[in-house]
Amino acid sequence: PPFKRGDKLANHQKGRHPDRRPRGYRKTQTTLPSSSSKTEKRLVKRRQNHKNTKLKLYKALVKSVLTYNCGTWAPTQSQEERLNAFHRKQLKKVLNIKYPVKISNSSLYNKCNERPLTIFILESRWRLFGHILRRDSQIPANQAMSGYFVTEGTKFKGRPLTTQPVVLNRDLSRIINSNLQLKSSHDLEHLRSIAQQRDEWTKLKGRIREAAEASQSEH
Repeated sequence: PPFKRGDKLANHQKGRHPDRRPRGYRKTQTTLPSSSSKTEKRLVKRRQNHKNTKLKLYKALVKSVLTYNCGTWAPTQSQEERLNAFHRKQLKKVLNIKYPVKISNSSLYNKCNERPLTIFILESRWRLFGHILRRDSQIPANQAMSGYFVTEGTKFKGRPLTTQPVVLNRDLSRIINSNLQLKSSHDLEHLRSIAQQRDEWTKLKGRIREAAEASQSEH
């Protein structure tokens, strides 16, 4: 036994605390912790941290380079689908989801706290468009937009080109019960007047984003 009769009195006489355990004493544990549960929690936490680190690296090194200056892009619908497909492919690599495991697009975006890449591009496009509309009308960007709707000479033959005004008008056409469009210089001036009021422009951008997200969910 670790103690004998009279140990407390002897310890007190020697100047030691009476409740102090002698050298070599080890308290017996009544309940042992589950090492497997601790290891499992540690592994889950490590995997979560690893996933978060990979997501940060993807956003910093891949997504930022891929979407550089994307506010000036005029992608076609097929190009937008390819961009979203590439984005989802990278997110699956981050989560280590491989065939035959399947996951829906909405679940994938929720797990990674991400959105379709085209929504990010749309926001950048309308942010840049509003910034240009609020600038002086004599800057080259505004002069180019005003001259776009001036028809001179023979009409271009063939399939219409997908230009920035075409993409902006496509974004506006998704809004339900709205007469906003961008097909003439009059429409451009109307949008310019809205852009001067930042609150109204922010509301318009929100409606455009919601309409685009609704169309994405339908697909």
